[in-house]
Amino acid sequence: MNEIILIDLPPENGTIKGCWYNGYPIHKGQSENSLNYATVYANEHNIIPNQKKLKQEFEHFIRAIKKAGFTVHLLPFPEKLNQSNCLHHDAIFVRDSGLSFKDYWIKARFSAIDRQIEADSHAETMQKIFKKEIIHLPKNAFLEFGEVFLLETQKGTFYFGGLSRSSKEGHDFVKSIVNPDYYCLIQSEGYHLDTVFSPVINANNELVACILSKKMIHKESIEAIYNLNIQCIDIDPIDSSGEGESLGNYAVNTLVGPGVMLNSALFQTPRVEEILQEMGIKRFVSPLTYFRYAGGSFHCLTNEMYF
Repeated sequence: MNEIILIDLPPENGTIKGCWYNGYPIHKGQSENSLNYATVYANEHNIIPNQKKLKQEFEHFIRAIKKAGFTVHLLPFPEKLNQSNCLHHDAIFVRDSGLSFKDYWIKARFSAIDRQIEADSHAETMQKIFKKEIIHLPKNAFLEFGEVFLLETQKGTFYFGGLSRSSKEGHDFVKSIVNPDYYCLIQSEGYHLDTVFSPVINANNELVACILSKKMIHKESIEAIYNLNIQCIDIDPIDSSGEGESLGNYAVNTLVGPGVMLNSALFQTPRVEEILQEMGIKRFVSPLTYFRYAGGSFHCLTNEMYF
């Protein structure tokens, strides 16, 4: 699990001046909790990305991933999505559009309808560049892969699935393909699971803990996580998507591998960084200022290739 797919930033194209150059689109799925409040916050505060800073931070982000030992496949931003009549998407977040598993690309079906074009476009890319067979979800199923953590560890394969913008039918379908040893569905208040939850994997490639915002996760789901007999590290809302009028720093939105954790900010919740250090987790922190206002960070911008 050390090969990572990234999508490059959209180039300037006529009147288009970069990533979210004219503001952030606001997306909502089928449930009340599926609204991306970061984009609401950005619109209310008239935040427009500084393209120079955004590009610099994206370059630092890529360097951090390589430094942590991952192999990076940086794919060009789809030209068909970088048009003036087609900007209501977050296509830089390649995580959400599908799952690369063996010879397959399992294509997302977005409950946030405006984003389905991302899944269509990225599936074409995965078929063309990596010769992946495209797997489509059943018609009654929704799944956005920011809701999924698939972990191949020394003690088996773990599948965590969120239920905000995704359905049980979608997760059950993917389960039938990847056949995990442990399967845990989680209901949360985050629009995607990766805004409130992160696994922790030690250097021996063992799942040893989960970082989660208990305030944002339903009681039954927390009990299901505890039943896996792993440590749960509770974080304050500031380290997730935030609370009330306060936008969080999305530190919980991580890229993890054996003994490493990458994100865009140190955890502000007391003791979390010390606990990770005690577990022997090597930390890589690289700010992603303007991706935060889109509701995403390291996990959203990356997509593992599972062989």
